[in-house]
Amino acid sequence: MNTETLTAFVSCPKHLELLLKDELLMLGADEAAEGLAGVHISASSEVLTKAVMWSRLANRMYININSTNCKNKQDLYDTVMTTDWANQCHEIPKTLSIKFNGTNKSLKNTHFSSQVTKDAICDQLQESYGFRPKVVKSDGHLSVYLRLKHHQLDVYQDITGHSLHQRGYRGVNTLAPLKENLAAAILIRAGWPQLAEQHHNLIDPMCGSGTLLTEGWMMACDIAPNQNYQSHALFSWKYFNSYRWTQLLKEAEGRAAIGVAAFRGQLIGVDHHKESIDKANKNLSNIPNSKRISFQYQTLDKFRIPPRNNLIVCNPPYGVRLQKNYFSSWIQLRDWLHNNVKEARAAVLCPDDSKAWLLGYRTDANYALLNGNIPIQLRLFNINKQSRMEVPEGQWFALPAGAQMLANRLKKKQKSLKSWLAQHEIEAYRLYDADLPEYAVAIDCYQNHIHIQEYQAPKSIEPKKAAIHLNHVLLAVQSVLQPKPEKTHLKTRQIQKDKQQYNKLVEQENRFVVNEQGRKYLVDLEQYLDTGLFLDHRWLRNQIQKTSKQKKVLNLFCYTGSISIAAAKGGADAVFSVDTSKTYLKWAEENFALNGIRSQRHQFIRADVLDYLRRCQESFDMIIADPPTFSNSHSRESDWEVQRDHSKLIELCMKCLKEDGVLFFSNNFKKFSLDTDIKENYNVVDITKDSFDLDFIDSSIHHCFKINHPTTR
Repeated sequence: MNTETLTAFVSCPKHLELLLKDELLMLGADEAAEGLAGVHISASSEVLTKAVMWSRLANRMYININSTNCKNKQDLYDTVMTTDWANQCHEIPKTLSIKFNGTNKSLKNTHFSSQVTKDAICDQLQESYGFRPKVVKSDGHLSVYLRLKHHQLDVYQDITGHSLHQRGYRGVNTLAPLKENLAAAILIRAGWPQLAEQHHNLIDPMCGSGTLLTEGWMMACDIAPNQNYQSHALFSWKYFNSYRWTQLLKEAEGRAAIGVAAFRGQLIGVDHHKESIDKANKNLSNIPNSKRISFQYQTLDKFRIPPRNNLIVCNPPYGVRLQKNYFSSWIQLRDWLHNNVKEARAAVLCPDDSKAWLLGYRTDANYALLNGNIPIQLRLFNINKQSRMEVPEGQWFALPAGAQMLANRLKKKQKSLKSWLAQHEIEAYRLYDADLPEYAVAIDCYQNHIHIQEYQAPKSIEPKKAAIHLNHVLLAVQSVLQPKPEKTHLKTRQIQKDKQQYNKLVEQENRFVVNEQGRKYLVDLEQYLDTGLFLDHRWLRNQIQKTSKQKKVLNLFCYTGSISIAAAKGGADAVFSVDTSKTYLKWAEENFALNGIRSQRHQFIRADVLDYLRRCQESFDMIIADPPTFSNSHSRESDWEVQRDHSKLIELCMKCLKEDGVLFFSNNFKKFSLDTDIKENYNVVDITKDSFDLDFIDSSIHHCFKINHPTTR
């Protein structure tokens, strides 16, 4: 029996170091110290072998072979050659796997450093034994791990070959399964080992492929997590004792038999995805004696659990950005906890604070974890009346302070607009437009749909805080407006380049009709960054409708024809709609048909606006020009910039405008300044302040000018 004390580094996911340290000391390590994503230990080979069998938290075990200075390729080669590699295994290794991590000024490429390491080991074995091992990606009979930081090189032998979290029972996975050792850590933090001894039940209402419950079953029944472990690296290690391993297996089998017989609790998992339940049951078939664990295909509203002694553990779905069903799972979980669970202990994985608040319980403990590369939080709380957070009247869940401030603002704005919206028959309006700097979004209501556009946050706000603020926005919207999940739409909106404002975001079509003061418009809140209706131009549409009777109207950059509709509804003799986009001109024609307007005098012209104006032989009573801030249309030789090029556009418009006609010119460039020559050559009235309806009061989203020929009185 080997009694030599070895030094090793046992790796684990970040934030599990303290738990792993305690586990290794319990398994018999002499010393243990936390490191980054692992624990440094001193232990005998017997303890290390036992840890392979019983560690629920470790990834890999690296035996320290050498530590030295290494500046360049030659130092690396020489260092590797100093170890008698054949002596690290029972016999000359048939296969070799190498992993190299880290760089310095000379060794800049880990693949190159791996090749140097491989050459040194193979050269040594060739010279001593006339044999070169086959190089494999992982789990070689000799598995070597090297870590380089500056000039410090640490050389290890990996005795596990592959990660210990791969227990062997999980043959099929769902899309985003928890790793087994992370699931074990969650259960340990939640106190499951102690609760299992008291025969509590473990409940997972969103079980997926069942990892949390399977790990919970193995803990409750004292089943060794790695009793089926197979590894060339472990079984070839020079200190591996097959007799001792057999004894560990027999001991594990005996402990499991006692544990299964003694445990009287239940483990119940449900999921509304049948495929997930099928996978969970298939994985469960790989666990022996699993008679008190069950997975059921069921919706949460029908799920009933034992009345007492329950630990609820859950990893609800989450993502980086809002999708159609972003809130639905969390809302279902919250409702189920509130309505179907009387007394229980809960451990829920949350991607951020907002989801924890959404559940509506005061947290007793909060642990930072990593699910892959995604930072998450494990929230522990009691489910009872005392731990429920108070919810203000008219609100359906508690909010963080920032979200509550925004919710209050939304309520106030909604109340102030209510009678005005009803009076003018307006179904699409702006409720909020980045009034608070930290909440840089626009929130628009289209009937019972909510459209949230995220602006670029101010430079003073860090990206992480901006992400938190966005979650606060979503919570405030859900709290005040209570839209159905599939009717909540979020789009990120950064500085636009080229014609990105018109680019498709998704392929599916999801259009519906909104009413605006007698006009009807098709909108699409999913396909494009813009929706098909510029809400800030409502005042201008009304103005055009009031003043267009028996007039000939030209709508440039017409987009989906909303202003053209207003002119036609106002009795215009003819409306010419010009745009470069075939898609939007077709949309404009559909809007005309929707409003019952079918006169052949109304024309839809696909052309570059500047080219059209240069060739135009018509004259118009009214022209509307709302150009983009920037465009690089292929139909013109140079890019369009509204500040630089607006004077040329206006001059061309005025040539096509009758002497007593009017040009409405607008744009959305915040720093826009009208050219001095235009002001001097024409009658110009800045109507920007007047051009906003009640929902855009104090807005600076656009500039708007009324321009006439100088002879006009």
